Amino acid sequence: MRSIFLAFALFTATACAHNATGPRPINVAAVRSEINGTIRSQTNDRSIHSMGHVETNKAVVYTTNTRTGAKQEETWIKDGQRWKLQTTTAIAGTPQMNAQ
Repeated sequence: MRSIFLAFALFTATACAHNATGPRPINVAAVRSEINGTIRSQTNDRSIHSMGHVETNKAVVYTTNTRTGAKQEETWIKDGQRWKLQTTTAIAGTPQMNAQ
């Protein structure tokens, strides 16, 4: 009986230690909300329509321009506590805003 209890205790301790040191899941909804807040406070010209690959300090975001409907892929990086736009790429086959 003691060996069963000891085995259970060791298994539980190992499982807890593994979970505490393993990679933490990323809250994609929170990242989307933070980036959306940055877009709204800076230009408010586009909205996020989907998320791509998300890491703790980097995210791919797909946006749509609210006036023209142009879609683009944006790469955002986290600089301290804030998200900053790093690169943008127009998505082929969508209307683009004309430069004036």
